[in-house]
Amino acid sequence: MTVSGEEFDRRLLSEMQRGIPLVRHPFAQLADALGAEEATVLARVEALRRTGRIREISGVFDCPALGYAQTLAAMETPPDALDRAGRIVAGHPGVSHCYGREGALNLWYTLAVSPASRLGLDATAELLARVCGAKRQLLLPTLRRYKLRVRFGDESDEDPSEAAPPPAGKPVSPNDEQRRAIRALQEDLPAVSDAFTAPAAQTGLDADMLLVHAADFLAAGWMRRYAAVLHHRAAGAAENLLAAWRVDGGAADVAGLAAAQVRTVSHCYLRPSAADWPYSLYTMIHGCDRDDCLAAVRQIETLTGLQHPALLWTEREYAKRRVKLFGDEEQAWERAHGGAGR
Repeated sequence: MTVSGEEFDRRLLSEMQRGIPLVRHPFAQLADALGAEEATVLARVEALRRTGRIREISGVFDCPALGYAQTLAAMETPPDALDRAGRIVAGHPGVSHCYGREGALNLWYTLAVSPASRLGLDATAELLARVCGAKRQLLLPTLRRYKLRVRFGDESDEDPSEAAPPPAGKPVSPNDEQRRAIRALQEDLPAVSDAFTAPAAQTGLDADMLLVHAADFLAAGWMRRYAAVLHHRAAGAAENLLAAWRVDGGAADVAGLAAAQVRTVSHCYLRPSAADWPYSLYTMIHGCDRDDCLAAVRQIETLTGLQHPALLWTEREYAKRRVKLFGDEEQAWERAHGGAGR
């Protein structure tokens, strides 16, 4: 029996956030799961894109597994220079998220650089800080991941593969065809019946071979999932808060795993502290409003026994996107900023 209207959209978005079937006609398979016609699903996907609820449909890759170096970084910039600094940082193709936040450390961003980078991670971050005129900058790479689950309006059980820490292993170096497949799988999937034909053709592959690569990438852990990503505000999560907690090293795993159980926590990571920044456990919280986020903070306090977090409320968004892996954008940025000769 087909459910129509908002309830159907909710079910569709829930399924699409879990994963898009890696088959030639993925929307037909989604339609079967929902008891609907393929044409209905295609029409609703297009409508949900137009209204801003679906941001993109593409592969979510594990950058470190593919040899990319990553870090979270926090800058202190003069308040009147924040917007300029945010635009500069967001202009780097390896920056997936860049936010202005409340507090002295007022610009937070995630940075990834490829194995082919001439500058490397630290020098790239230093260059960004210098160009932005930052008073100070902290680099906070991941020590351990307790949760990574960005789904909105989905009340289903957690997928343990997303909540668990990623398996350790030596980074791989994909060959040319694999790199082209990765680029194709990062393109936004069109809402058409034979959906993978167009992105495959753009990178010189056929759809069947692209799907073989996609299955291999999932099995190897290179790709965490292939799914829809929603605009969090359009999906009802209008407020987000990065809460940073002080935790003793020996208690970090217990606290991190407990905090990860809170439904509105999408990310939970252990990161290094610094002499002037004693926080090491980071929880990203999404809520309808500030009260909703603060309720999650209280829940974390109850579950972990931790207190007095640094509450880093988002004030401005400068970048929110996926890093396009194995392209020419990084090399062009480094040439433009003097990094090619290093």
